Amino acid sequence: MNLTTPPSSRYAHAGSSPDQRSNSHSTPPSPPNRETLDQLRVATLNNRPILLQGGLVVSMDPRVGNLRGDVLIANGKIVAVAQSLSELATDHAVVVDATGTIVMPGLVESHVHAWQGQLRGIAPAIDFGTYLDLIHHGLAHHYRPHDVYVGNFVTSLQALDGGVTTILDNSHNSRTPDHSNAAVEALRDTGIRAVHACGAAISGTTANAWPGDVLRLRDEYFSSEDQLLTLRLFDAYPDARAWQFAKDNDLWISHEMGGGGYVDNLPEMHAAGLLTDRHTFNHCFGTEDADWKLIADSGAQVNLNARSDAHFGLGPAHAPLTEAKKHGIRPGLSMDNEISYGLDMFVEMQTLLGLTRARTFEHNLSNPDSPIEQITIGEMLEYATLGGAANCNLDNKIGSLTPGKEADVILVRTTDFNTAPTNNVYATLVGFANRCNVDSVFVAGEVKKWNGHLVDHDLSALEAVSHASREHLFAAHGVAANVFSEYGFDPIDTRDSVPS
Repeated sequence: MNLTTPPSSRYAHAGSSPDQRSNSHSTPPSPPNRETLDQLRVATLNNRPILLQGGLVVSMDPRVGNLRGDVLIANGKIVAVAQSLSELATDHAVVVDATGTIVMPGLVESHVHAWQGQLRGIAPAIDFGTYLDLIHHGLAHHYRPHDVYVGNFVTSLQALDGGVTTILDNSHNSRTPDHSNAAVEALRDTGIRAVHACGAAISGTTANAWPGDVLRLRDEYFSSEDQLLTLRLFDAYPDARAWQFAKDNDLWISHEMGGGGYVDNLPEMHAAGLLTDRHTFNHCFGTEDADWKLIADSGAQVNLNARSDAHFGLGPAHAPLTEAKKHGIRPGLSMDNEISYGLDMFVEMQTLLGLTRARTFEHNLSNPDSPIEQITIGEMLEYATLGGAANCNLDNKIGSLTPGKEADVILVRTTDFNTAPTNNVYATLVGFANRCNVDSVFVAGEVKKWNGHLVDHDLSALEAVSHASREHLFAAHGVAANVFSEYGFDPIDTRDSVPS
């Protein structure tokens, strides 16, 4: 991939420039860092190894361990992790000084509706019923393919900037084949690793092409499994026809799951042979114990949404981590959307940790004879990496710094005011760090963020394109922008209800 090439998609209007940087710091990289960045840009093209030297390495692989040392990358993969790899780094290698950082696997977002990116923060205090009215029964109807492209592009860059190297894109606004094309092309053009879960629009006019068009999409964009993008179905309100289609066509499928009518026929699906290990369930609030057992026995994956469940009134003020652990399930973590809060996996870990600890303390006080173990910060980091990788069916490729896996690696600064001094790497990552501490990001060995700045994207142009897309959607929906309102536009009626 030529990192300086602008997006080629017919839906793209943002452009790219190697001289524009992102938002974490206003000062440009110093000359030595710029020189290293230029070397990193062409390292993959020239088959040059990359040596990340002298960092605090959190490998997430017990066989590799954690250490202060080096990580060697070549041909987009992890080659070795050790205290010193200087002897393997010839003059041909690009050496990155990683002192003052934690070197770890990229974070994995297990469930996000990326197409909503330009609507970030428009409704900070709504319930789920109002969310459906506002987004799916309202603004979503007016999305052009270009708007899907912009939303996916914005969300993907937001993820990369925060150290999330992989997203599972639950794309439930695939109104036409062109809408689906636009979503995939945006993911491709940002350079993120992504699973595109193609889903039907919940309401409004569509071309009635789903799910059959997914096979056309697979032929056109997913002919190789050795690429950053993979494909599956997303079935927001699951039914047996979609599950059968996925099984017949060897596709994974993701679902919403939990109270309010999501997947309330799991025993019937299981009895029909449709519940397999190629399923990923989102949320899972209010799931009955018998259904948890069916999920665990099938080998299916689960991800938890601590902020989404609580914020939109979907379930109790905690995600069902205790239930998942009880059934031997290691979940992934996910953030759902950015309608009300930001895409920050560090905040998601902190939130789930706090809510789960509070719930455990409460249980143990009331049930001293049957206490449950507290969650550890090490486990929480597993959910954000290895658990997410399994949700994406990519745990053989990503999630740990294991030699042979893809080099999806992030560097988190330990020298910032909120992370220094680093007395415990897990506490720093789960309890103190945030997205602004992410210094550098590599996806398959290619640099995507450097010295605190996204590379090769003109963010000023992207902001203008995002603004124009949002203005189109607002105008089509009959509202006017108002940054001082409770919403990002003139108020709408709200209601305290959750659909059945």
